[in-house]
Amino acid sequence: MDETQYDQKYGIDSSSPKIKSFHASRQMFAIKEHSLFLAPENVKYSHAKWFELNGWMNSKDDSLMDTITRGYFDSTGVYFYKGYNFIIDDDSEREMLSNLATLVDEASLNTNIHLFGGKIKQKIEGEWPPRKDYGSINGLL
Repeated sequence: MDETQYDQKYGIDSSSPKIKSFHASRQMFAIKEHSLFLAPENVKYSHAKWFELNGWMNSKDDSLMDTITRGYFDSTGVYFYKGYNFIIDDDSEREMLSNLATLVDEASLNTNIHLFGGKIKQKIEGEWPPRKDYGSINGLL
């Protein structure tokens, strides 16, 4: 699938300098089959493209996007969600909380930052606000 097909599902324009800058400013992660995976640092593409590059999904079947807990971290916090609509549910919360210590260790995260769940999609480009603030990571470990 090319980026424009993913863009339509995400509701973004990945060729936008703001989107590319945002993507490069964060590091992605995914929890697949109970294991945590970290994407390379400073990449300018989406989770969908990363999953495709890993062979986890393709243009004929991108259903993984609706079932896998994924997210990113940057200096402002850790963000997690599912699907092209960036939802959170009981399963994603359980998966995130059970993998949080591993993420902190593997990414050497500052535990004073907060964990955030979901994103509220908006028309404006840039960072979308989170749906839920779980508090500081050190209070969750």
